[in-house]
Amino acid sequence: VKDGWYLEDIIIWYKPNHMPSSVKDRFTNTYEPVIVLAKSRNNIYRKRWPKVVEIPLQQTPWKHTAVYPENLVRNMLERVELKDGDIILDPFAGTGTTAVVVKKLRNSLYARRIYSVMIEKSNEFVDVIRKRAKVKEIIDVEDVDYDWRPVEEVDLPEEIEPDPVLEDRHGEVYIAREEKEFLSVLKGIRIKEFKKFHREDALYFFGVNKWTLEALYHIHAIYKYGYVLRNMLVISNGNGWYPIFMFARDSTRVAYRFYLDRVRIKPKTEDERAWREEEFIGMRVRDISGKETTEGYVVKILDKYPDNFPKVVVVQWNGKASIEFVVHPQKDELLMEGLRFFCPKCLSELTEPYDPIGCNRCPSCDQELWVSLDTVPIIQEPEEILEITRELETNEYVIGRCLEIKDFKRRNVATSSKFSSLERINWGASPGARKLMLGEYFTKMRLYRIDQPIVAQYLTLLRKSKNMSIQDVIKKFPKEYLHTVGHWFRKDFGGSIPIPRDIKLIRDIFDTQDGLLKILERTVLKFQTVKTSVKGKNPGDYIRNKNEKELTGYLKTLYIPSNGYISMISKSRNLIRGNKIRETVLAVGK
Repeated sequence: VKDGWYLEDIIIWYKPNHMPSSVKDRFTNTYEPVIVLAKSRNNIYRKRWPKVVEIPLQQTPWKHTAVYPENLVRNMLERVELKDGDIILDPFAGTGTTAVVVKKLRNSLYARRIYSVMIEKSNEFVDVIRKRAKVKEIIDVEDVDYDWRPVEEVDLPEEIEPDPVLEDRHGEVYIAREEKEFLSVLKGIRIKEFKKFHREDALYFFGVNKWTLEALYHIHAIYKYGYVLRNMLVISNGNGWYPIFMFARDSTRVAYRFYLDRVRIKPKTEDERAWREEEFIGMRVRDISGKETTEGYVVKILDKYPDNFPKVVVVQWNGKASIEFVVHPQKDELLMEGLRFFCPKCLSELTEPYDPIGCNRCPSCDQELWVSLDTVPIIQEPEEILEITRELETNEYVIGRCLEIKDFKRRNVATSSKFSSLERINWGASPGARKLMLGEYFTKMRLYRIDQPIVAQYLTLLRKSKNMSIQDVIKKFPKEYLHTVGHWFRKDFGGSIPIPRDIKLIRDIFDTQDGLLKILERTVLKFQTVKTSVKGKNPGDYIRNKNEKELTGYLKTLYIPSNGYISMISKSRNLIRGNKIRETVLAVGK
């Protein structure tokens, strides 16, 4: 813009069929901005068109990372007044979508004699353009030298007075009306009062209704003051849009609060598959639960779910074998995050089991938690897991433990009669019979997803109960653990969780059979395939059909503590119930 260009518009291209993403600490990216620039205020751009377009991605046979759909190019060209003889330039032509659309427009019913010039460096894509757009002339040109200078970072304007938002220590939602108000609250994040008031893991949503290029530019200032931008949410409001920036402290000590599961979009239909028609014997298994990845394959199915998906299998690992529990694809995330925590004094359930930077007290009885082993919350596993372990585990065998095949055959590793077929396994079966099914396989991994600070605090209490320093603990381990053990006691981003095979050493050193150690030792086989999350999909960074009050409530649910969230949901349900009762009374009165 400083070089003489005029910003006419920023159009948001929303992709309804955007690429799925597994990110859990932010919204999935679902849109791209289209920046409209002109060399003169008097130009051919039509400003009255909608500022948001919803156009699906288009499947193509070409291996290019950024193939735009033809409908998008057509939509953009329809926004300008094209005349006979006009030339459309695409300096990064890729697979030639622009040329194809221009040709179709030229041959349409209301034709204009318009033409295109494509510039593309890759010979592979030049050939694609030639065939796809039936280009008549290709000209080779030499590279042209050019000068450039880095963008100068400009701080927030000095004349803007800071106005810190101090409403909720867990996070803030603030939507300014215009640029000056937005820059004022943005400048407020750098003062000590703002940082002192808010928790280090707080999450912020600052937006501006009547945005300007300056407002969009100055958001970069948050990096200078110790914050990191995670999303620019696009809020659709009629024919226009406005931005809300999601940001948090750039902390290496604690992760910011972002409760994605509260806003996930539930799948419309469940993925149903005829498992009875599938063959799992010989399917590949990758063990990623240890320091090194190993591979094996399924040699026996011992138990199945009602729909015939394997529930318990035997895996052969290059001369060793193990019995493995398989989590069902429709339950995997729910079971892996299914641990429940209870107060050791009053036995009430704890919705937030551990706060690494705050005070830990039971909200029901005010019992202080996590100060000694006696105050560690009681951890309950899902009943489905406990049923399997009661059937399979003995004093000599734990699910997932690998044994030499000769020992595996000799030991009584399962007490239930349904597993009596262990002795009939053909251990000499040819690996050539291994199952290949659409590239799918099993992965052996830790069963439960548990926050690392919880593990670090528990191990710290365990260490202190034995009057041991961290160095004392390190000396008890083999030499190869010298640079590993210390990280188990860290609660910041440098911390790590012991892998399942480390648990036996920890038990021996601390002389304990504690339940948390058993939980950390548990492993599971997870079926790796393309599927919709059973918890629903990430809603993405494009939001529509919400007024400002609904939007504020929606964003707050992403960071408020569990107790506050439960209260908010209860009030919402009571309001809906009250409205229905009033509607019924009015209907009866009529």
